[in-house]
Order: sequence, then C-alpha cells, then structure tokens
Amino acid sequence: MAESNLITFASWLVGDYSNWEQAIANPPFFAHVRVCVRPLPVPLSPEGIWLYVEQAYDYEINRPYRTAVLQVLSEGDQITIVNYKLINPETYFGCARQPDRLHNLSINDLERQCGCNMLVSAKDSHSFQGIVEAGKQCRVHRKGKETYLHSEFEVGENFFRSLDQGYDLETNERVWGAIAGAFEFHKKASFRDELLQIINRGSGH
Repeated sequence: MAESNLITFASWLVGDYSNWEQAIANPPFFAHVRVCVRPLPVPLSPEGIWLYVEQAYDYEINRPYRTAVLQVLSEGDQITIVNYKLINPETYFGCARQPDRLHNLSINDLERQCGCNMLVSAKDSHSFQGIVEAGKQCRVHRKGKETYLHSEFEVGENFFRSLDQGYDLETNERVWGAIAGAFEFHKKASFRDELLQIINRGSGH
C-alpha cells in the first residue's frame, strides 16, 4: 500500500501548473505563477523518486525565482519529501521544460535543506496533503531577516494548492508570504507517463 501511495502521489504531482484563473480573479493578491514538476530522467539514488521543480512568474517562465530537487520516499504509512537546493541554480534554469538537460544533474550539484522535509499523507482518495516538519528549523533569509518557513500543500490528480509563509524566529509574526490564502494551481500538462517509464526502467520492467 505504501509503495502504491508513493507512485500515485508522485504521478499526480508531476506536471506543468498555472494559477491563471486565480490571478485574473484577484490580481492585487495573486500574480500569474507557473509551477513545473518534472521527474529526473536519471534518479540520483535507488531510494525513492527524484523530481526537479521550478516556480516562476509567467512573464519570465525560464527565470524561475524558486528551484528545488525533491527526493520522495515511502516511510511506513507516510511519504517524506527531502528537499535539496541547487548550488548553482542558474545552470539549470528552464530544465523543467527541457528535461534532456537534466541528464547532467548530479548529487554533487545539490545541498540538502536540513529541517525542510515535507511530511505527506493521504487526505482522502482524491488528494494528498503535506506540511513542513515541526521544529522551526527550515530557515529562509528574506526581507533582511532570518525566518522559519511554514509550508503546506494539497495535491490531487489535476490540481496543486500551496501556502508558504515565513515567520519571525522570536515573535512568531508573519514576515513574508501569502496573506490572501493558498495559491490554487491547475494542471495544464501531466508528466505521469514519463515518470512511470522512469520507474519501470529502474525496476527492470
């Protein structure tokens, strides 16, 4: 069950997303953002499923303001996402939509983000939800301050909903992040078949 949950979750998560409808409905609070989650063509280790993520404003889609590499692991009844940052992210800008370039990515290009694991569980038969691990250890330096990240998301077969906020380490007051609720992304393209091919290749099928 745990392994099938892992594959279902990852196959739902991979895709190219847009919050166009939300941005048009409420432009003062939501920019038009694109999120692209792509399976790595060559996993960086045998454990888990490896994904590359870019988040960018639609008008500069190949200049993402956030990139990450995720290792998605099955641990008992729970799924854990281990977050890595790219040491030189500019080298890989645009790779989410040019996946052949991801063949060059190696574990030496990454730095693990300690305290930033996301803990994922099935919400119901239609979605999974995740939240950053407790402890205030996922640190983000923004607006001249060291903050801790509160991050949560929900993903279904055709949607991705996320909320990221940063809080002051001393006062617990919000310093940055969404004030009008979560970003609501709809999937415009799926990379499920691509992911399943990579998984099957790795398992020798």
